[in-house]
Amino acid sequence: MSNSFQLDQIPHGFAFTESGALIHYKHTIILTVPPPNAGPWGDVWLSFGCAFADTKLGVSIYVNGSWSGVTPRNIPDGGNRLGEKLAPATQKVLIGRMKMGPADSADDVPVSWLLEYLGT
Repeated sequence: MSNSFQLDQIPHGFAFTESGALIHYKHTIILTVPPPNAGPWGDVWLSFGCAFADTKLGVSIYVNGSWSGVTPRNIPDGGNRLGEKLAPATQKVLIGRMKMGPADSADDVPVSWLLEYLGT
């Protein structure tokens, strides 16, 4: 199987407070992914990038029947994309904007995600 990818934008609006508490789920997206390293799929990589300002995302990954909890991902404006290899049993990924602090109001900074599937 050949390599494949999907990409899109993170919705505007804060989904999580700076401590990871949910503000509202309508500002999240969920990526349903084929299990990495199963069947025709090899490694699966998830990357984020932004422009105009540093941004923080809250990410929770569903693996082996449970969610990982919301963990922050700091996405730098002046740096490379942030990428991570997904665990073999990953089924779903929940993503939403997270406040950088109580006064953060920049909930519309352009942020995109890229999901890369590597063929076996």
